[in-house]
Amino acid sequence: MIDLHEYYDTANRHNVLLSFKGALSQEILVEMGNIVKNRVNLNKKLKKLFSIFVELSQNIMHYSSERVLIDGKEIGVGIILFTENDTNFTIYSGNMVNNQGVRFLTDKIDNLNAMNDDQLKDKYSSSLHADRPVESKGAGLGLIEIARKASGKISYNKHKKDAENTFVTIKVQIDKE
Repeated sequence: MIDLHEYYDTANRHNVLLSFKGALSQEILVEMGNIVKNRVNLNKKLKKLFSIFVELSQNIMHYSSERVLIDGKEIGVGIILFTENDTNFTIYSGNMVNNQGVRFLTDKIDNLNAMNDDQLKDKYSSSLHADRPVESKGAGLGLIEIARKASGKISYNKHKKDAENTFVTIKVQIDKE
């Protein structure tokens, strides 16, 4: 039996504002976005926070290798967790990634983490006007946007699940001040 009391205590200790695990559809993303907007009282940081939340959620929707069919649409499965403490907000996302895609993802994050603000701005501008990357379902700007808006570096860890998939967790913080 799952110990929900332990899970509840863990969520309380980490001041979890929102947690979701499952198929992340556009409708669920909109509802979670409304919850985030209603729970956060820092208007100044809300736009950055909301933008990062949406980008991480869309990564799950579009790139998770674990997929389910809902209403005729294939939807990515993953987990997203939103916490708050006295000094910052933290958003975690996690989902299965095809083993062939893990290196591409982590290299991209490492490259973005090595850039300063001006380099990130240039990277964003050049990517905005470049052809869409073959592997991207958007303009390939999501991680660049996250890197530009985060208060620090993007963190990640990975746990190889089997010969085909690795579970990748991404952590992004936004300072309150």
